[in-house]
Amino acid sequence: MALTVAGAPLRAQAGKSDSAARSEARSDKDTITFDNGDTLTGKVGKVVYGNMSFHSDALGDLTIPLTKIKAMHTTTAFAAGTTTAPLTKKNVAEQVPVGRIELENETLSVMLSQGEVRTFPVKDLRFMLDEPAYRRELHNQSDFLYGWYGTATLGASVVASTNNAQTYTGTIGLVRAIPTIAGLPAGSKTILNLSGTYGLAKDPEIVSGGDVFQTASVTKTDILHGDLEYDKFFTPMVFGLVSGSADHNFGNGLELQQAYGAGIGWGILRSPQNDLSIRASLQYEQQQFYNGITSGLGTPTENLVSASVGETWSRTFPHSIKFNEYVTLAPTFNVVKAYSGVAGAGFVFPVYKNLNFSVTTTDNYLGDPPEGFQRNTFQLTTGVTYTLK
Repeated sequence: MALTVAGAPLRAQAGKSDSAARSEARSDKDTITFDNGDTLTGKVGKVVYGNMSFHSDALGDLTIPLTKIKAMHTTTAFAAGTTTAPLTKKNVAEQVPVGRIELENETLSVMLSQGEVRTFPVKDLRFMLDEPAYRRELHNQSDFLYGWYGTATLGASVVASTNNAQTYTGTIGLVRAIPTIAGLPAGSKTILNLSGTYGLAKDPEIVSGGDVFQTASVTKTDILHGDLEYDKFFTPMVFGLVSGSADHNFGNGLELQQAYGAGIGWGILRSPQNDLSIRASLQYEQQQFYNGITSGLGTPTENLVSASVGETWSRTFPHSIKFNEYVTLAPTFNVVKAYSGVAGAGFVFPVYKNLNFSVTTTDNYLGDPPEGFQRNTFQLTTGVTYTLK
């Protein structure tokens, strides 16, 4: 018997009578029945964005549109939320029933432990989570390793000839947003970013015909960055934050810039395809330079009181193409010329499964570099990106 799920032909279990299906429904297996009468047994996962995750005994892991399902019976408890009940962190327990699920005639029934039954139209189902996932997502009963996702990128360029040059780049960007499903009441978010660029170019002296064709030189690139931020949501859109960052940039003459702050943010958009937020904070900042005041060439080590104002935006386009962009400005109050800023943007193009190709740009600006160093450092990086889930 042919069965089609999400446009793909599958081979279903054929020849099952109604009595056999009812017998399976009473076993420890979950069952789903399609509009054409075909039945699958296995384990219901979660329902989000109108799609069900289902592990079939015969077909493995499937993603099935909820509109194709005529009936469903689960043997374990699930939490079911509706689009008609606005959720907040305070009313989750009252608004989201937890129990076994029965779906018949476009009506979803939640069998509560007290013997009560709550029903609502299937078209109003916002999400359905098994009880352990429900507690992790909406009651913050999860360990620190739960919910992380992000990307890791590597790039390299090596030249070996009369002149020798090598450049290596790497970035790791991780986010832990609890709950992990957009549309549920926002709880917390942890953001970790690490990046580094190292390059070394050696040019030997070349004498041709008694003339110096090329003088010997060594060029070094050494840029490191790391930041960590924790956000705690007070409302679905407003959150408080604490953050810390560290930067090292040989091109700016910057040995170390470290900053620690706290502030407030606003999540303007929060959806699987579009995430936009702005934030502002006050922070303590320290800048240490290579040359410094000891040589008389540049700026001394400074202890600064500064602000940090920025925005971040991520957008997912069709075919899973992702765009990420951010801008952060850090004006300083006690030493005005010590301001700084950073901006970046990039695309991630899917290639195969978790492997992607990425193109990113980053621009760092420093208001008070030592004498002889540029204020601006621009990087264009391409590389292979692995998606971490």
